[in-house]
Amino acid sequence: MPEYRRFYQPGGQYFFTVVTYERRPLLTGPLARQLLREAWKTTAARFPFRVEALCLMPDHIHCIWTLPENDADFSVRWNQIKSQFSKAYMGATEQPDSIRGNRSTSRKRRGEATIWQRRFWEHLIRDEHDFARHVDYIHYNPVKHGLVEWAGEWRWSSFHRYLSEGLYDREWGWVPPPSLSDFDESCEP
Repeated sequence: MPEYRRFYQPGGQYFFTVVTYERRPLLTGPLARQLLREAWKTTAARFPFRVEALCLMPDHIHCIWTLPENDADFSVRWNQIKSQFSKAYMGATEQPDSIRGNRSTSRKRRGEATIWQRRFWEHLIRDEHDFARHVDYIHYNPVKHGLVEWAGEWRWSSFHRYLSEGLYDREWGWVPPPSLSDFDESCEP
């Protein structure tokens, strides 16, 4: 297995993709949204970060965070969010065996549920152009996946904030934005 090294930059802005195990579409249900919001807030209170853009999809999350100037540890934040969500979700769901089932020996040994993929994708935002492209990618994602025809139809996205702040016009998100014409699709694990 190739060695993967994460790049940690204090105060950095990062794009993330976090995916459910076997791409199970559980994140947009009412219970999952509530528990994810609670895990997110609890984590942010203990390990601050600012959310610049976000899109919650049924089986994955895309977001951009800005970390505090003296802090680069995004991994601890994702570990906390995923762990808190998993414990709460398994405790609240009526079918915990379907979540615990089909676990590898390694997952059983670690006491891991089959809710999240172990890894996540991260990309350090390089400049304003890179930031804008990733924000567009995040907001256009529900259209790309065929869940809606227009980005504004997707409820679980920061697109609505960008629209209300005048950063997008009402026509944005019906067709792929030009900024994505040569976008690297490697951020979709």
